[in-house]
Amino acid sequence: MNLLACRRHLPFFFSAMLVVSTGPAFAQEAPAPNLLSNAAGYTAVPLQKEIKDELGALTAMSNTVFKPKGQGPFPAVVLLHTCGGIRPPHIRQHAGELLAAGYAVLILDSHGPRGFDTCRKKPIPFAVGVLDAYAGLAHLAALPMVNKDRIYLAGYSYGGSVAALLASPQSATTFGSPLRFRATVAHYTHCVRPSRARLLLADTDRPVLMLMGQSDTETPPASCFPLIEELRAAGAPVKWHIYPGMTHGWDKQGEASNGYVYDEEAALDATRRMLEFLDDNK
Repeated sequence: MNLLACRRHLPFFFSAMLVVSTGPAFAQEAPAPNLLSNAAGYTAVPLQKEIKDELGALTAMSNTVFKPKGQGPFPAVVLLHTCGGIRPPHIRQHAGELLAAGYAVLILDSHGPRGFDTCRKKPIPFAVGVLDAYAGLAHLAALPMVNKDRIYLAGYSYGGSVAALLASPQSATTFGSPLRFRATVAHYTHCVRPSRARLLLADTDRPVLMLMGQSDTETPPASCFPLIEELRAAGAPVKWHIYPGMTHGWDKQGEASNGYVYDEEAALDATRRMLEFLDDNK
C-alpha cells in the first residue's frame, strides 16, 4: 500500500563527590549513570493473548499483536511509543504502515497497565521499557506465525531511547533474555543524556538506525556526535540520518503546543528508511 494513501486512511542522579587528599581538595566528576540498572521493583507489562487481524480507527491496541494479510511466518516489529503513550494517532498510523508492509506488529504499551497514559504524569526509567521490550520479544517468538529470526523494535522518543539501549548485549544480559532483536530503529532520540548516561553503548553489536531532527531541542542530535561516528569507525553497525529543520516529534499532528512541527514528507521518509533498514537486516 502506498504510504501516503495509508496515512490518509488512518486518521539518579549521582551527587558530585569531593575527594579529599592530604593536599588540596579536588572535585571528582561523578560517574555517568547506567541506564540499564534502574528497573528495580518493576515487572514487565502483561501482553494480550488475542491476535487481531484488523487495525481500525477504534481498535483497542494496548499490548496487542496484529497480523498482516497473507500467510506467515511473518517478520515482526515491537512498536514502542513516546512519552505520550499509545493515544497519539501516529502510533496507530505507523502500526498500519508496518502491517501494510507485511510485518506482524506488537503495539507495546508501557504506561496503560501501570495506571497512567503519559510519562508527564509518572516518568518511568528507560530500563523499564527495555524490560517490556524483551517480554514482547519472547511473546512474539513463541507465536508460530512469526519468523523468530526477524523480530525488530521501532521506537519513538522514549521508545527510541529503548531502541538504542537494545543494540547492546548488556541489555539482554541485564534482563536475562536468551533472545535478541535482529535490529532496532530509533526515531527522534539522543545518544547521551544530559546526565552523561549513554543510550548508545560502546559495545553496540546489533544494527541500529538513528533518525533525528536537526532542530530537535528535546533530544538534540548533537549528543550523538562524535560518539556515533566513532562507533561506526570501530565497526559497530550503526546508521543515522538527520532531517534538516525538523523538530522533535515531526510525525505527530496537533502537538504544536509541545513544540512539535508536523511534516508529512519527513514522516513518510522516516517510515521508508525504517522499512528499507529492516529489509536490509533480514
